[in-house]
Amino acid sequence: MRAVIIIIISIITAALLFLLVLAASVNNNAAVEEARFTRRNISYSSRDKAPYGAFVAHRLLQDQFNTRPKTITRSFASTYRKNAVMKDYNNLYFIVAGKLYVTAEDVNAMYNYVSNGNRLYLVLEETDSLLEATFNFQTKYMADSAVTLQFGAGENSQSFSNPHLAPDTLFSAKGIPMNNALALADSAVTTILGTNASHKPNFFRINAGNGQLYVLLNPMTWTNNFLLEKDNIKALETQMAYLPQFPKNVYWDEFYKQLRGRQDGDFSNWQVLMRHPSLRWALWLTVLLLLLYVLFEGKRRQRLIPPKPVLHNSSLDFAETLGRLYYLHHNNKNLAQKMIQHLLEHIRTHYFMNTGQLNAEFISNLSRKSGRPPEVVNNMISQVHAIRMADTVSDEDLQYFYDSIYQFYIKPN
Repeated sequence: MRAVIIIIISIITAALLFLLVLAASVNNNAAVEEARFTRRNISYSSRDKAPYGAFVAHRLLQDQFNTRPKTITRSFASTYRKNAVMKDYNNLYFIVAGKLYVTAEDVNAMYNYVSNGNRLYLVLEETDSLLEATFNFQTKYMADSAVTLQFGAGENSQSFSNPHLAPDTLFSAKGIPMNNALALADSAVTTILGTNASHKPNFFRINAGNGQLYVLLNPMTWTNNFLLEKDNIKALETQMAYLPQFPKNVYWDEFYKQLRGRQDGDFSNWQVLMRHPSLRWALWLTVLLLLLYVLFEGKRRQRLIPPKPVLHNSSLDFAETLGRLYYLHHNNKNLAQKMIQHLLEHIRTHYFMNTGQLNAEFISNLSRKSGRPPEVVNNMISQVHAIRMADTVSDEDLQYFYDSIYQFYIKPN
C-alpha cells in the first residue's frame, strides 16, 4: 500500500513540474516582442500560443468544420497505410510547416490520397522537390532573411485572386515577409488563388485525380500574430471557402514541422516522443522519479515479525477430549483412572515431583509449588485414593473428581 501511495505522489509531482515548465514557457512567450527573433521561435504548432504558433488557426478550423481536427504525429505514409478511412474520399489533411521534408513513400501516399477525392492542404515556407516532381510544379525561393530579423521589423502581406473579392483585397501584419512563389505549373490543372507582396502567385490549387492539392507558400498568415491583427481572420476564412463545408474527417499534422532534414524512412514511436519538448521533459521527469523510487524504496526491509500466539493449557484440552471419549462408553472407573494418570503426569512434568507416594508430605509440597490451598490439594488427592480403592465410580463421583482437577489445571503456578 505504501508503494502505491509513493507512486501516486511521484506521478502528481511529475505533473506539477510539467505544468510549471509549461507556465514558464508561456510567460517567456509574452516577452517575445522584446527578444531578438531566431528561427527557433517559429513552431507552427497547434498548441503554441506564442506569436509564431498556430493555436488560433487550429481553433478556427475547429469552428469552421464543426469538428476537432485529429492530430497526426507520424509520417503521412505511415498514417495513410494504417488508416483505412483516409483511402476514402472527402477528407481534409492540413500540413503547416517551414521546409517540407518527405520521402518517396510519403509523396506516393499523398498522390493516392488526393486522387481518391480528398484535399491535401500544404501551408509551407518551402516545398520538397519530390512533391514538386510528383504533382508537376516548381517554385522559386527568396533568400531567407528571417533568421536574424527583429520581431515586427518587417511586414507580411497576402492577397487573394478571387472574382468575388475586391481587386485590392489585401491582408497584412507586422512580421516576417515571405516572397516565395510558384515558378512553373501545368495551367490545365493549376489555379492561382493568391499572390504575395510582389504580386507573384504563392497560393494555388492543383487538380489530381478526383481531389485537389492546395499549396500556400506563406505560413506566416496562419500564425497567431497575423490572425489576431486587424481583420486578418478573414484571410483564413477566404482560404477555407475553397474547401468542402462538411468533410468526413479533418487531420492536422504535427510531424513535418519538427523535421530539420530529409528522412530515410518513418520514425519510431520513441523518436516521435523525443521530438516534442513537452513530452521529452515529461519523459525525463518520469525516469528521474522512478530512479528516486528505486533508490529510496528498493532497500531491503526487515520482514514483519508475526505475533506470538497465546499459549493454551494443553492439559485441560486433553482432559476434556479424554472425558468426552470415555463418557460415550460410560466406563466411569476406566475414565477416572485415565484422568488420574494424566493428573500425575502433569504434576511430574510441571512441578518435578515424585508421584510414587501420595502422602501428607506430597500434598504439602504440591500445594506450595502450585499455589493452591492445602485443603484443595488434599481433597483432590483424597479422591484419587478413593477412586483407586473403589470397584465402581458413580456419575456424581466422576463429575466431582473432574471439577476438582479442572480447577487445579486452570490455575497453574
